[in-house]
Amino acid sequence: MEFILNPDRERMELALVMALLVNGRTVFEDFSFAAGVEPFAEALKEFGLSYVQQGHQLVLEGKGFQYALPSMLPMDMSESRCVMLWTLASKDMEQIYTFAAEEDEAGIAKVACAKEMLQKYFKVKPVSDEAAKFTFTFAAEDLPIKKDSLGNISTVMRNRILLRTLIRGEYISFEEKGSVHDQWTKMLAYFGVNLKYEGRGMEQLTELERRMMMARGQKIERTQFTELSETQVITGRDYYIPGDTTEAMAFVLLATIAGIPKNTEVCLKNVDLNSSRAGALTCLKRMGGNFETVSRRERFGDVYGDVMVYPLASGKRLQGRRFSEDTIATGLEEYPFLAVAACFAEGETILRIPKEIRKEMRARNEALAENLRKTGAEVGVYDDGLVIRGLETIVNGSDFDGGEAPENGLALSVLSMALENDEPVANVELVERTYPGVLQKLAQMLEMATAKPEES
Repeated sequence: MEFILNPDRERMELALVMALLVNGRTVFEDFSFAAGVEPFAEALKEFGLSYVQQGHQLVLEGKGFQYALPSMLPMDMSESRCVMLWTLASKDMEQIYTFAAEEDEAGIAKVACAKEMLQKYFKVKPVSDEAAKFTFTFAAEDLPIKKDSLGNISTVMRNRILLRTLIRGEYISFEEKGSVHDQWTKMLAYFGVNLKYEGRGMEQLTELERRMMMARGQKIERTQFTELSETQVITGRDYYIPGDTTEAMAFVLLATIAGIPKNTEVCLKNVDLNSSRAGALTCLKRMGGNFETVSRRERFGDVYGDVMVYPLASGKRLQGRRFSEDTIATGLEEYPFLAVAACFAEGETILRIPKEIRKEMRARNEALAENLRKTGAEVGVYDDGLVIRGLETIVNGSDFDGGEAPENGLALSVLSMALENDEPVANVELVERTYPGVLQKLAQMLEMATAKPEES
């Protein structure tokens, strides 16, 4: 069985920004829009990006660094989208921008939210500040770089810093620890931006320095160094946006926990395998998941490939593992899938989330735990994540509710399918909007895997 996944949304959004900055034509190969990305592409048209779909290609014409500046800035998109669009606008420090809405409770709240997000990522100069209207210009100076508890810059801020430096023709360098979410960084390098991105650690030390550090008992930490210098022009190149890692995780998890026949083979085509994006697949592999990359391609500045998925061997179980914050940071969208896998694992699984997002993740974890306890598994919610003790056999569990988190909904849908529930997970329509067609493909995989020989 072969399945083609929806393209990765985050990579597509970044690639559209890149195409605007190209001085000329860029071609996206084997292209289809990821769910919900077209409004972002339309917003980039206001900056001068033009594109047309020709068969399986999207042909784009960029404006280079001389892109247009819109009169209005969007404030009703996701944080990552707004920040990239506002960063493009921040190139001009003379132009006055306005956030405005209806002068009612909802409008006032909308402007306040946009203003708070703006001041989180930018230095601005207010021109006027009213309840439902905020007028401002962007400041020449930038906010100081702040690193999180893992020694990294947050992904949205990191992407903003690199984009701001690029469009202003400036220079910046910084070092980070741990796994860096680097899709944008690698894309910049692929398109010819004057950027250095390399790991540093023991190899940068002399033999004497290494011995002295070892004698003192000091840990030699590996860091990631990023340096961006002025780039005069960016020329167009062909590009490809691989399949969504979250959807791949859904297929792998279902094949692992559904008890399908041992001779089943499922091939997922062209999955995004960027190490800072596909960390949850590595985690599931450590737990005993039976899958492998059978065709690995290092093209277009990054890594993608075909993933072959098999059921667990007879008598085998997943094994509980402890995953640290830096490991989980490379697969946050797939966090609920690891929680579902832990319900089937032998022993205890600990999923620790980075300190900076614990508060916002608490409610989602509470909702996820409430659903998972319906299987009989022991699920504890703590400030730093989840602790789960799995069961050898799970036969019960229904009435799951994905709530407002599509990743939760998709993970719980996989669990529901594995338990052969007839009723869909509540709020499944959000899953379908975010990952169109994936539930049908998962059901098809189960049906084909369990079909009798005469029905195949």
